[in-house]
Amino acid sequence: MTPYSSRLTLRFAPLLLAGYALQPMFAAADTNSDDTLGTVIVTGSRGSESRTVTSSPAPIDVISGQQLEKTGSGSLRGALQKALPSFSQRPSGSSNDSIARPYSLRGLNGSNVLVLVNGKRRHNSAVINLDSTAAYGTNPVDLDMIPVSAVDHIEVLRDGASAQYGSDAIAGVINIILKQQDHGGSVSTSYGEYYERGDGGTLRQTYNQGAALPNDGFINFSLDAKSQQTAVRSRDATGSFYYKQPDGSADPRDATADRKVQENGLPKVKDIKVAYNAELPLDDVTLYSFSTYSHRDARGGQNYRRPNSTNIIPQIYPDGTAPFYTLVEDDYQAATGAKGQALGWDWDLSSTFGRDDAQSGADKTLNASLGPSSPTHFDTYSSTFDQWTNNLDVTRAFDVGLSKPAQVSWGLEHRHERYKTESDNPLSYINGGYIYPSGPLAGQPAAVGAQGAITLTPEDAGQASRNSYASYLDVGFNPFEKLYVGAAGRFEGYDDGSGTTTSGKLSLRYDLTPTFALRGTVSNGFRAPSLSQSVYAQTSNQYTSVNGVSQFVEAKTARVDSALARALGAEDLKPEKSQNISLGFTWQPIQAASVTLDAYQIKIDDRIALTGFLSGAGVNQILVANGYKPGYQVKYFTNAADTTTRGLDLVTDYKVDYGAYGSVKYGVAFNWNKTQIDSIKSTPAALTAAGSNLALFDRVAQGYLTVANPKTKLILSGVWDIGQFTVTGAVTRYDKVTARDTNPQYDVTYGAKWLTDLEVAYAVTKDLSLAVGANNLFDVRADNNAYPQGDVNGFPKFGSISPFDPYGGFWYTRLTYNF
Repeated sequence: MTPYSSRLTLRFAPLLLAGYALQPMFAAADTNSDDTLGTVIVTGSRGSESRTVTSSPAPIDVISGQQLEKTGSGSLRGALQKALPSFSQRPSGSSNDSIARPYSLRGLNGSNVLVLVNGKRRHNSAVINLDSTAAYGTNPVDLDMIPVSAVDHIEVLRDGASAQYGSDAIAGVINIILKQQDHGGSVSTSYGEYYERGDGGTLRQTYNQGAALPNDGFINFSLDAKSQQTAVRSRDATGSFYYKQPDGSADPRDATADRKVQENGLPKVKDIKVAYNAELPLDDVTLYSFSTYSHRDARGGQNYRRPNSTNIIPQIYPDGTAPFYTLVEDDYQAATGAKGQALGWDWDLSSTFGRDDAQSGADKTLNASLGPSSPTHFDTYSSTFDQWTNNLDVTRAFDVGLSKPAQVSWGLEHRHERYKTESDNPLSYINGGYIYPSGPLAGQPAAVGAQGAITLTPEDAGQASRNSYASYLDVGFNPFEKLYVGAAGRFEGYDDGSGTTTSGKLSLRYDLTPTFALRGTVSNGFRAPSLSQSVYAQTSNQYTSVNGVSQFVEAKTARVDSALARALGAEDLKPEKSQNISLGFTWQPIQAASVTLDAYQIKIDDRIALTGFLSGAGVNQILVANGYKPGYQVKYFTNAADTTTRGLDLVTDYKVDYGAYGSVKYGVAFNWNKTQIDSIKSTPAALTAAGSNLALFDRVAQGYLTVANPKTKLILSGVWDIGQFTVTGAVTRYDKVTARDTNPQYDVTYGAKWLTDLEVAYAVTKDLSLAVGANNLFDVRADNNAYPQGDVNGFPKFGSISPFDPYGGFWYTRLTYNF
């Protein structure tokens, strides 16, 4: 087990620190090698030489499936958040961001992370993340679509790997290895709730079973099913909900109205995920196949619309409404291939197809401009992402008279991608022309568009496809016994205007002693603009903070090639290009302990992001000239900035045998990460002409890059095995984060917090175990200091950028039977 992915209570923290400070404790260490310390890894280098975490030329983490389960998280993404100091996710948000949550590795968003399953590229999601703090409007791989029960272990390469694996691998690679057991299995049931209100109840059922195939083959089947209820932490809204009486007095309903009206928070989710992994050896070749399928039905609460506004029709919602964003999603990946040996070369030929299909909508809503006849449910738009990848990988070891055989690997890849968005029910976006006939709003037009929804007009809809062709060469050799040299080069070309690129990587490892080694890498990388960044457009009603006050705005994301975006200065997107440097060491003072420390620098040119909100008189003129009503706040994607990210990763592992008191596996894991903006793209002339105060990439958008993610994350962890009990725990410190406003005076900083996770498991029999645990044991909350100018809406004051779950402590219990 790796240190950072096991859990430790505060009780064990002093022991952990003492264990690293006092050399005599090494004498008590267990001499048996730890499970994941000795795990042979397949990510980061090709060939037959067995490599582990401590013998790898680049930093790699290994997290076992058992460790993922012990985090108490019902999702793969949430488990990685607790297991890896350099991995983070945005746990709160609105609309699709609260369901398909943004994540990052080494401070870079999910679009810069390549995800593999059994070494094969995983397809992206069709759901667009619009939370700029982590995702910058991209559709990265949705890790939650893979059942945790199918995972044997995960290898996370924390290093630039574009030369080895292709586009997207600027921050690193997450390789999910599926289970291969050919017999036995397990079934598990868990349930948990949040402390405060008993909400967020989550019921999860998992099943896994292996079976033998002829010739020592196997097939392994997994199933995960989850039902998650909503959790809301709204405050009392203030001000009047209803119009005054004709005599000027307050409506009596204001005195008795329920003031906790916001519904935005943890979404309600029901999903089912299945997977299989199989191999069948034949005479000269081994056939293999694996697949996953997931169905998700989600419903996320939105902000309250008051009855005394043009957003509401009194005949439909006399007391206003808080709409719900809905998402129904089907996702699958199917891979098949064959591997064998010919002419001394090991070869692997495979084909992988993946699709994610999402239907977005809104419920408990209305399009007020349709008047009393407005529907209250809309299917607003659908989006689909397809990816078909074909690979040939070949490798061979050559004895050329060096201390070890040289490994030569080469390969070819073809990838076809397609992204498509379609506008659905026109009643969700049309202007029905309804004019309030009487009352305080008599003669005024009602608001246009479905409330609490993301809508696409026919002109917003679009599609794009492209092909990518790549070839690579990877060579590894030892000029002498203690020095390893690895060199990789990759050529990749796109047929959609993204161009071609040549990426290279040099890796060095020098073993100063049998237990201490220096290692370093230097590489360049490439990420073509995602199809979604080139195609996606939308219209929505949302809130944003201006001068410390949350304001309701009509927002529009314009497609880069649209007439509106061009009139506002948009240009064709260019690929992001990176230069990566990493330097560190590995130390294994005894067999049961290890220390790795790696410093890194990642420079990215032409980083793609959304602009800040563009609005004002000049923008209104451009809107009207392009056929839109004035008042929209507009964004579009652009190559916004050049950045440099610097960081440090420390990962330690130490197992101690205390005899009659059992054994404890200690760990310390730490990440320091800072991003600075080197240069910002100049504001185009079209924006300058539209308004002197308009900036293409304003200080709010810049803050998403530099201060909205914690600079440090520390995990003190441990597992204590004693008799039939296993106590698993962790103390995690998240550094402060800052939410910037358009006015620096109203920036809000949320302070650093320590969170404790604890699980106690008891082996009732050798096959049956019971576990009880808590995430955020002491119910720590983010600082309640949002909206310094006050807020009448009743929004929670922890803001939307908390790096940890903002809903408080969560208890759970789990029953597992192994057979």
